[in-house]
Amino acid sequence: MSEVQAMTFKELKEIVQQLENANVSDETKVMLDTGWDSLQEILPQSIQMKEARSFKVQDVLTEEFFGGYALIEKAEKMNADGPIEQVIVIENLY
Repeated sequence: MSEVQAMTFKELKEIVQQLENANVSDETKVMLDTGWDSLQEILPQSIQMKEARSFKVQDVLTEEFFGGYALIEKAEKMNADGPIEQVIVIENLY
């Protein structure tokens, strides 16, 4: 199964510390690169703690399994059966 390792809060704090040590200005904007041509702004209120569950989905062509996470309110739809976890979510809803 192909699996991407999610960043932990500890790793995020280490990155923020490196940015602070590099004298990044407090006014520097935070953006999200989605792979499209433009960057997406991250709104301050878009970072929240939420509950999620892990799921697996099978590629119909290769029959390979891929793992992912779904928010609790969408977990049933995704057949998520992993344990409920607290996760930090950056909402990008536009």
